[in-house]
Parts: sequence; structure tokens; C-alpha cells
Amino acid sequence: MDFKNFASELVKTIKTYGNLLIYIKGSPDPDAIAASFVLKLVCEHFGTKARVYSPVFPSLPQNIKMVKDLHLPIRFGADYENKNQFDAYAVLDHQSASVEGLSGVIPCAVHIDHHESEEKKISIGLDIVIEEIGSTSSIMAFIIRELETELNFNKALWIRVATALYYGIQTDTDDFQHAGPLDKEAVKIISPYCDNRLIGEISSIPFSKEVVEYFSLALENRVQYKDWFITGIGFIDETYRDSVAIIGDFLLKLEDISTAVVFFIIESKRGLTLNVSFRTKREGFNLNALIKRITSEGGARKYKGAYQVNLDYFVYCPDKDLLWKMVNETTIEALKTQRDSHGVEEIKTYFRQLKGKLMDLFK
Repeated sequence: MDFKNFASELVKTIKTYGNLLIYIKGSPDPDAIAASFVLKLVCEHFGTKARVYSPVFPSLPQNIKMVKDLHLPIRFGADYENKNQFDAYAVLDHQSASVEGLSGVIPCAVHIDHHESEEKKISIGLDIVIEEIGSTSSIMAFIIRELETELNFNKALWIRVATALYYGIQTDTDDFQHAGPLDKEAVKIISPYCDNRLIGEISSIPFSKEVVEYFSLALENRVQYKDWFITGIGFIDETYRDSVAIIGDFLLKLEDISTAVVFFIIESKRGLTLNVSFRTKREGFNLNALIKRITSEGGARKYKGAYQVNLDYFVYCPDKDLLWKMVNETTIEALKTQRDSHGVEEIKTYFRQLKGKLMDLFK
């Protein structure tokens, strides 16, 4: 990977703008938070104003502590005011750089990500997508290594940067279980500066009693379909969104299955949203393709993914139990159908590849 060139192109791109909005799409997880924080620092060092904004508050206690204890300058929830005050925007750690209300109004200057590439629907100034890496924080670690002499961070700032990136890599690679060679090299770059005490404190925060209750519901409502484990939890408060989404990690350890899917309806001031979270053990499983067949509002990387469905129209439904029954049964049937059709597609792909190899032999 030519990270020296990536760093050079990044600096060249951000220097062309006076004020950049760094927009965190979806749930603000540690990888997106850390990478966005570092981009803000790089922007400001080279004379570009930058603001990191997330429309969604972090819900995991670990993520809240990360932001608070590292004093990360991120605005959550509140509007980013007049979008026209920004010359451009950036999106990190998300498959799509398209942002409703921003795309087409101001240009997308930068997109940095590690998920499977998707068709670009908008023009992007600098698009850095590295699928062979396990987290966007790893990419940013390499970039700041290339810029280290120019950035000249003091010791206290290096500690904040390194600790944020380390935790971003740790969470997005499932405690380094799925860390590749590049992720491990990135960890070596930042480890000397990392606050291991704080990482330990963040990682050891126990789940709340509410999340434990949700986990019990997940076990109680589970449906096993072939090698899949599917479970619906019901309506949950937005506060527990991310905690419930990672229940699939624990279900994979408990059950003799390949894939766990946990779904639930989030109730918030903005309305109702169906969230469906996937975890899989299968290394070659194209989870992203499966999700894209269901909806464009989602995606995946290796071993995990998610999609969302807007249910705002159903805020008028007078019977929540009836609404959940419909959503639950529909989602389970949709997942069963996609699980079977995806298996057929994988077989077809395998034989197409085999046919191609055989034809090459006889050329």
C-alpha cells in the first residue's frame, strides 16, 4: 500500500478547502469516531477548519467513556447549523459517501473506508478504500505515520490520538481476532503512545441490566433455520441501540451455527426504525451482497453487517404488539429466503469460477 501517496493526496485535497464538515454516518462507533478525530487534527494543522458531527449520540457506555475521557471534539445530535458555511464534507468508515441534505449541496472532498466498495453515486475528491484492512483507524494510523514530522504533535496529543485509534482498531477487528497484517502493523505504530490503563477501563465496563434482559429475550425468541440463528427482540430505546446490536457476537459463541441475526425496532423522537444486525463465522461469506439484495440502506464487511428500514409511517399504529408481530414474521421470512437464495448464488459463483479455470487450462 502506498500510504505515502495517500497522505500526500489527503493533504493536497484538504488544503483546497477552508472549512470541512466531517460527517459520521450511522451509529458512531469507535472506529468512525477515532478516524474522524484524527482527520480533524490533520485538517487543522494544514490550515483547514474542520468540525466533526454525528446526528446520532453514542449509546454504548464504552463509546461514551472513550469520547469523554479522551476529550474528543465531536458534536452529537445538535444540528450542524447552516450547511453552506462548509466548503465540503468528508465521510469516514462508511461504505457510502452520500449524505442526505449534503450531497449535491456541497462537494464530498474525502471518503476513507475499509468496507467492500460499492458503486459511487456522487463525485468524490479523494476516495481511499482499502478492503484488505480491518478498520479505518488503521488507515489513519499509517497516514499520520507518513505525516509525523510535519504534524509534530506534543506528547499529550499523541496519547489521545494513539489511544483513540487503538480502540477503534480493537473494536472493529473484534478484539484483534480478525486483524490482518496491516492492522497489526498499524497497532505497532501507535502502541508506544497508547494509554493502556484507559483502554483497560473502557473495555471492562460491564453491560447494564437492561442489556442482559435483552440478551435473555434474544435467547428466548430465537429461531434456528439451518445454520442460521435469527432472533427478534422487540421495541428498544435508542439508548441501548449499539449494546443490543452486538448481542450477535455472544450468540455465535453459544450456538453451533455459522451466522447470527438480531433485529429490533428502535423508538426515538425521530420515529421508528427496524435495525437488523448480522454476525458470521464464515470467512468467505459475501454478507454485503446478501444485505444489498434486501435493501440499499445497509452493508457489511468481513464477519459483520447491518441494515435499517424506516418504519416512521407505523408510528400511527394503535397496537404495538400487532405491529411487532408483523415486523417479526416478515423479517424472519425475508432472512430465510435470502439465506437460501444466497446459498444458490454462491454455488453458481463457484462453478463459474471453476469453469473459467478449466477453460484456461485448455487454451
